[in-house]
Amino acid sequence: MKKVISVIAPMYNEESLVREYCETTFRALEVLQEKYQIEIILVNDGSKDQTWNYMLKLQENYPFNISTVSLSRNFGLEGAVYAGLQVSKGDLTVVMDADLQDPPHVIINMVEQYEKGADIVLAKRKKRSNDNYFKRTSAKWYYILLDELSGKIRLERDVANFRLLSREALNKLLNLPEVNPVFRVTVPFLGMKTAVVEYERDKRFAGETKYNLKSMIRYALDSVTGISIEPLRKLMILGFGSGLICVLFLILTIISKDAWKTSFFISLVISMFFCVMFFALALVGEYIGQILLEVKRRPTSIIYEYNPRKEPRKESIDEIC
Repeated sequence: MKKVISVIAPMYNEESLVREYCETTFRALEVLQEKYQIEIILVNDGSKDQTWNYMLKLQENYPFNISTVSLSRNFGLEGAVYAGLQVSKGDLTVVMDADLQDPPHVIINMVEQYEKGADIVLAKRKKRSNDNYFKRTSAKWYYILLDELSGKIRLERDVANFRLLSREALNKLLNLPEVNPVFRVTVPFLGMKTAVVEYERDKRFAGETKYNLKSMIRYALDSVTGISIEPLRKLMILGFGSGLICVLFLILTIISKDAWKTSFFISLVISMFFCVMFFALALVGEYIGQILLEVKRRPTSIIYEYNPRKEPRKESIDEIC
């Protein structure tokens, strides 16, 4: 029996992408169909347009395997990803963006690495030429900061959610007890045999990204507080250093002849110290918020409707309504 490759595609208000994504993906992976069955899992993340209806229509008429999942509301990217992971029955599971910026043909190279023994295959961007200056710069520092604060977890830079997981890796991932996971953090936590495939990221096929600055900041905070307690340790060192500098300037103020000059500098240092304190309180507040979410044990997302894949039909793609 052929192994199954499940490809998870979260969508939010992407009615203009549903059909194009499925056609492009199936055609790109056609060369794998001699050895594998290809299944696409379309996850509707509480869309307000016709995305869900288009998914159902495509599933009914498409000549290949499509499963559809609809969440009870918009839970965000992580909730949609984990909903797809929960229903995936594939021997291999691939998570990717549905806007076709992640080229589906890259999955062929990822499968090759899986066949060589990798449990996890990461798709790494060669460059970010399609991003604006702010996005490139913020992404660069995001990965630098995350890698610095990750402790013993090793993170590959410029790797987002485009990843392949073996069945064993997926089972271990779903068995993690946390309820507010960040996919690009929990996967490297597994520490299983990992391979990397580089690729050029394309432009978005249609529509606009739903990932605004607010979402990016929230995602970055969840990543930092979810990866380890290393930020708290580094903040403790920073606070200790700031306090020591304040004490030294206080001593200089007492023994210095130009006390007014030293007083100016110590006032500046004390102001910086209070800035560090306020930052520390904010960071601790984020960790407390994460603890609250974990204690509540609410699910990452709620699946309202799940329609598993059916037997493929024999009509051609051009006959789809």
